Amino acid sequence: MIFANTDKEITLIYNSEEHIGKQILAFAKIEKLPIHDIDLAHMKVTTTQWAELASRMGIAVSDLVNTQGADFSQKFAHSDAFSDDDWLTLLVHNPGVLKAPIVMKGDKIVMMTNAQDMLHFVK
Repeated sequence: MIFANTDKEITLIYNSEEHIGKQILAFAKIEKLPIHDIDLAHMKVTTTQWAELASRMGIAVSDLVNTQGADFSQKFAHSDAFSDDDWLTLLVHNPGVLKAPIVMKGDKIVMMTNAQDMLHFVK
């Protein structure tokens, strides 16, 4: 799987078990936006791809993870000792810990915590 880097298509990386990603996808379909969706519940993103996403966003890999969620804190209480490789492996094997859906179009790449952000993103 290769992430599109074009202004003609939106790439959405989300978990279909979370409502915000489903809302973003629904908005894109209603607006008839060309979209390539990557549902983490059914597709795996590799450690290399997660690292590329974090780099393109200008953030640390750990910033992709929702460390405030109950599932995370129960399973991974010692996250302060995680290396970048640990965070990458965590994302590959536990995609549900992704902090928010990631939306890409050309050089723009953001995490969206609100489906209405798509209104501003597509302009």
